[in-house]
Amino acid sequence: MDLNSLSSLADYAYGVFDTQKTKGLPFGSYLHTSAPRRQRALTGPLDSSQDSFWHKLQILSAVEPQQQTYLQEQCGFLSMLPLDIRLMIYDMVLGGNFFHVTTNDSKSRLLAHICKQTSTQQSDHQKCFAVTSREQRPSSAPREDYSDATGLLPLLVSCRRIYSEAIDILYNTNTFEFWENRVAWRFLKLTIPRQRLRSIRRFRWDMQIPHHPDTNARSRRDWSDLFVFFTNETCGLQHLYLKLKKNHPMEAGIAQTRDEDASGWIQPIVLMAVEANTKRGCKVEIVTNGVVHEPKAIFQGFAREDKARTFDQNMELACSEMHRRMRLSLASPG
Repeated sequence: MDLNSLSSLADYAYGVFDTQKTKGLPFGSYLHTSAPRRQRALTGPLDSSQDSFWHKLQILSAVEPQQQTYLQEQCGFLSMLPLDIRLMIYDMVLGGNFFHVTTNDSKSRLLAHICKQTSTQQSDHQKCFAVTSREQRPSSAPREDYSDATGLLPLLVSCRRIYSEAIDILYNTNTFEFWENRVAWRFLKLTIPRQRLRSIRRFRWDMQIPHHPDTNARSRRDWSDLFVFFTNETCGLQHLYLKLKKNHPMEAGIAQTRDEDASGWIQPIVLMAVEANTKRGCKVEIVTNGVVHEPKAIFQGFAREDKARTFDQNMELACSEMHRRMRLSLASPG
């Protein structure tokens, strides 16, 4: 290799390093961008007063037309079955699925593939997804002769009353998993209305972090805001599973950081896990190199060990211990 090639390579390496000094994390732009304005109002829960005179007067005087949900009394399903029975039926039709959410490219629609494996086999989702062609779009047509047709959408769009009764079941009884950052954020910020985020109960994400979150101020802000988002926006979560994909810059940053100096980027994780578990029993799991870490359990262990310690002291110890476990897991063969 001649001197010119060496010089070009050095310039490129310096440029990459210099960019990492100022560049934030890939989901930062999504976190700090407002969701697009909906073309219509979100369908809300059923209101027993919607047929009253005052409700009709409010509709007529509103700046934007409101959507009205009719009782559909001519439908035997809605008029003869009590609500609790209907909810059980909705749950049987819509719930209990494990969705792999993907897309063929940045411009195509999101695709939700139903996992083919049982819950005891869901450690290898890539193998499960391999049997589903990425080129063939799963259909939602109820009568289409196709093994991946879900039949979920036709039920929800059959009428507004069924949609109002069943839409939350779609989000709070299923697990949503993502393998790409852009797909996860298209789902969270561009596709799902903000009000529906609160209905999601189980969320899994294989995260690709290009560099250590503590590399620069923008990355630290993005990383902290990520867990603020999970705390405030997805406030119905009961299980959050974040897997950090193998990445040399990220792993090198963890290996080079002393455990006692890691609280800057570990603390947002532990804080979110402790707060979410206290409020709603949410379980947060962080996975590195196949090893699962539970920040809330680590914090709780120190809290039980010495009741005289303050919250901040326990937090500092928990952050140091979690970083130690992550560092050791990355050092193992995996």
